[in-house]
Amino acid sequence: MFKIFAVICFLNIGVLDQTLCFKSDVPVLFNDSNECNFALDNIVDYMDYDLKERKTTIVFRCSSDWSNSNA
Repeated sequence: MFKIFAVICFLNIGVLDQTLCFKSDVPVLFNDSNECNFALDNIVDYMDYDLKERKTTIVFRCSSDWSNSNA
């Protein structure tokens, strides 16, 4: 089973100039890598315009290794 993992980071936040990163995953399981990557591509296409408008990037990754969920 595969899952989509994501990391979003916000740079230079607040008076301390901190970088804040958040990890997450899509709460859906996929049978194989192709199915997972197809869903990932659809999510990216759906979010692309809004993320560009906000000058924000999210890193997505499909993985079957849930012990190392770093995108």
